[in-house]
Amino acid sequence: MIGAGLVYKVLFSNLGQALAVVVGASVIVALIYSYGHQRGAASVLQRLQSNRITILKDGRKIDEEALGADDTGLCALLGGCELPDSGDH
Repeated sequence: MIGAGLVYKVLFSNLGQALAVVVGASVIVALIYSYGHQRGAASVLQRLQSNRITILKDGRKIDEEALGADDTGLCALLGGCELPDSGDH
């Protein structure tokens, strides 16, 4: 079994102090990284939810326009199309 005196010698030596600084710094960096990662994920999720609402609103607007449009209006909504001449049928 390791004696308490040996543990104290290692902890209070220069090597022990350097190891404690490295472990402490690693813990701080890990906490900062975790916090930043969670904040970034929340930000992206919020942005995606906002974009989804915008798309649904825009989709609803297009549906209302399409329901109220005549043949020429529908062609304009679709990007333009040629209507057949009535004499060709």
